[in-house]
Amino acid sequence: MSGTVEPGRIVEQAAAGDEQAWETLVREHSGRLRAVAAGFRLSRSDAEDAMQATWVALVHHVGALHSHDRVGAWLATTMRRNCLRILQRQRYETPVDDLPALVADRAAAVDCAVVTAELAATVWRSVGLLPARQADLLRALFADGERSYQEIAAALSMPVGAIGPVRQRALHRLGLLLDETGVVPADLGLCA
Repeated sequence: MSGTVEPGRIVEQAAAGDEQAWETLVREHSGRLRAVAAGFRLSRSDAEDAMQATWVALVHHVGALHSHDRVGAWLATTMRRNCLRILQRQRYETPVDDLPALVADRAAAVDCAVVTAELAATVWRSVGLLPARQADLLRALFADGERSYQEIAAALSMPVGAIGPVRQRALHRLGLLLDETGVVPADLGLCA
């Protein structure tokens, strides 16, 4: 193939499986693709990966190109997209050297979540052992989101002035129940 063959014809020949046409396409456009990769400041291996992905994309789409004489623009656009994918992938990858620390951090977070869930279950089981009025008040105060004392008092048919003393007795009794289960107040702030 000589340089006198028009680009559209070379693409048609490549689409038909002409190996020499493919070699011509690679020879004529590889420099342009390297320049695109250089603009993204990719490492040599990442640039090669992006180029390989670009050529593979052309192999898969060469027959569907609308304008064969614009193959250079198509390759440059595809190369830019592949470079962006590589850069985006790098944002979410963790270097192997940092992996043990990351795994340890995530393991600690999982441990903390498990301990917190177990403590919460123990606390709520203990709340269930309180007298009904005290248990209902603690559930209303802590499980139902932020509600005013007036709303809680109305829901529990309790005077607003009784909420503080009933809450104090409930928390004291809850503390005793938790002591019996081995949960100490310091455990409740374990993962804070």
